[in-house]
Amino acid sequence: MKYPISRLKPLLVIVLLSVTVVAQRERDTWTSGPMTLEVTGQVRDAQSGEAVRNAPVRLERFSGGLAEQMATDSDGKFRFSGLGRGYYNVVIIAPGYAAAQQTADLQVVFKQYLVFELTRQRSTGATLSGSHIIDARVPELAREEYFSAHKALAEKRTADVIRHLEKAVALYAEFFEARLMLATAYLDQRDWQKAEAAFKKGHELKPGDGHSLLGLGEVYWRQKRYDEAETALLEGLKIEQKSWHGHFTLGRLYWEQGAINKAAPAIGRSLQLKPDFAEAHLLAGNILLRLEQPERALVEYQEYLRIDPSGEFAMATRELVKKLSKVLVENKKSLN
Repeated sequence: MKYPISRLKPLLVIVLLSVTVVAQRERDTWTSGPMTLEVTGQVRDAQSGEAVRNAPVRLERFSGGLAEQMATDSDGKFRFSGLGRGYYNVVIIAPGYAAAQQTADLQVVFKQYLVFELTRQRSTGATLSGSHIIDARVPELAREEYFSAHKALAEKRTADVIRHLEKAVALYAEFFEARLMLATAYLDQRDWQKAEAAFKKGHELKPGDGHSLLGLGEVYWRQKRYDEAETALLEGLKIEQKSWHGHFTLGRLYWEQGAINKAAPAIGRSLQLKPDFAEAHLLAGNILLRLEQPERALVEYQEYLRIDPSGEFAMATRELVKKLSKVLVENKKSLN
């Protein structure tokens, strides 16, 4: 007997996720004198944006072993200088915060400025995503505007986020991280024209970074400019192959177009990269249900509810799970 599942309407995933903001490094330039290789940076609280003082900072050799250690100063800053060529791990384990680590590449660059935004271990409020490497050439005033934007983001003051970021890029036109974050803010405000222009400018500044292309693909997808969206996303994923969000957006695009056989591997790849991504499990359930695989779809819906039991689509998904479970039970009985 064929499963009578056609009456179960799949749920559409419409969650908009922020594009990850990533690193920019200062490349070597010709110089007549000896170069000082160093790793500097600052540690901030992700929620408040305030400096984290006296945070233990370890500089470890990539091959293993401690190279140097220190504590952040009153401004949350640290500096390791006189280093040799190579790769290093910078590790911060501060009381009350989740441990954080970044890799410093001094093999092809001579200076890196690392920014750590630590997440409180027991915080339930909004937090900022990850940690970023900022171009060491960015002026201090532009950096301050950038950090103020992060603080405003944590406090959900959207207008202030955009205001600070617009000041940051006005102070330093090549501030890639600020432009990428500004483009995302415009995207969240559904200002398609400004978002498109900002992502394009980001791509001009740093063509080797795929996140601007992935953001541009998101803008096109939201406007149902599917051909342009697919092109931008595929180009971006050639560079950022491990972008779970990029694969998810591509899967959503194919889902809306009815290209189920293309959507399935894209969502599958997203889940490989981020197994705890609730919305991807939900869309995977939709895809499997469309492919007449209700048992597997049920597993994905249940996983969505396990990860995000109070999510936007939780109530509708629970109803769908009940109906689908009933159909499967009735079908098994009819086969016995």
